[in-house]
Amino acid sequence: MAENTSNNKTRVISNEDYFAEVQRVLREGKEVRIRVKGNSMRPFIQDGDTVLLQAYRGQPLALGSNILAKDKDKFVFHRFVGKRNNQYVLAGDGNLVLREYIAAKDIIAIAYMHYPQDKDKSIAIDGPWARLRGLCWYHIRLLRRIVAKLNH
Repeated sequence: MAENTSNNKTRVISNEDYFAEVQRVLREGKEVRIRVKGNSMRPFIQDGDTVLLQAYRGQPLALGSNILAKDKDKFVFHRFVGKRNNQYVLAGDGNLVLREYIAAKDIIAIAYMHYPQDKDKSIAIDGPWARLRGLCWYHIRLLRRIVAKLNH
């Protein structure tokens, strides 16, 4: 993860160090804005966009929420799409097949604002409409896979 310094040089730090700091700030009760890396949340959140996070404190999660979690040894920012066998099921909006199964203890934060890099506005992503839109997108994955196969 890159970090800007005051002299406009880029310094690279490990994901472990970066997310340790994110978690430390969240534990202090502060919000954290992070840059999303990768395409797993497309089409709603693009590589390079930023999201504003609040710490997860064990409250009931609204279905369709965008969350930061630790899955095994990696950090993921994906949508909460259901529960199975007392585990939370996560999926990236851009993923056609993959899902993660995590415990409540692995949930770090919930995103509630999205800042697209190509727009001068913020988008609330914790409201019912945003969550429903994401869940609908998730539930048409089979159709999306078929369309993707036909286009190749």
